[in-house]
Amino acid sequence: MALSNTKNTNYVIAFVAILMFAVSVVLTIAAGVAPGIALIWNVLAALYIGYDLIPQSMLASPLILIATLLDALVFALFAVFLATWFIDLVRSINITEYFALRKIRGLRRHVIVAPYNNFSKSLVEELTKSGSKFVVITDNQIQAARLNNANVLAIVGEFRSRDAFETAGIGSASYVVACDDDDVKNALITIAARDANPNVTVISRVIEEENMQKVSKAGASRIIIPSVTAGLSVGEEIVKRV
Repeated sequence: MALSNTKNTNYVIAFVAILMFAVSVVLTIAAGVAPGIALIWNVLAALYIGYDLIPQSMLASPLILIATLLDALVFALFAVFLATWFIDLVRSINITEYFALRKIRGLRRHVIVAPYNNFSKSLVEELTKSGSKFVVITDNQIQAARLNNANVLAIVGEFRSRDAFETAGIGSASYVVACDDDDVKNALITIAARDANPNVTVISRVIEEENMQKVSKAGASRIIIPSVTAGLSVGEEIVKRV
């Protein structure tokens, strides 16, 4: 979703820059400058390249001044467009994420943890100590990068959607642990996981006891009521079964 919004923003920036540049060219021509020279003048002005194609006496024209100011704004928009494009390019060729996805495709009978928070942190530590294979789904790009840098397989995605679980390799996973701080969200995670793989075992965290039945109906195979050592308990349960 964020990437799509960035692309839409880029399109808007590019459209505005082109429109402003066209207006500046028209204004320059309206000031009496030949079309060819007007086009070259505005291109060079937008790039901040000084070149005296137009006599200095013509700069006194209000139209030329407005066109020059528009060209300066075009340059600023162009710089923003290049910056956002470069950021998108870097994200699309994230080497760490690329290798993480390759490793995930090779996993079998692994555990999927969604999302990553204080509760699941203990679970991740327990799984790491036991040598279990697992993948974390998070909606935070920075958090995913930190986990991958710490040799923890993590992907960025909406952990209540089927696509995120498919990327995490749910087709060959054994367990999904829904450990959000909200029971409704854990129910949605359970539904998404079951939709992606009806045979996967879902262990769900439940905050309020009255929501146990709702989460169970959503498809959770086992429900955990959190306590001080809840994360460790889930980890031990999975380690015993895996």
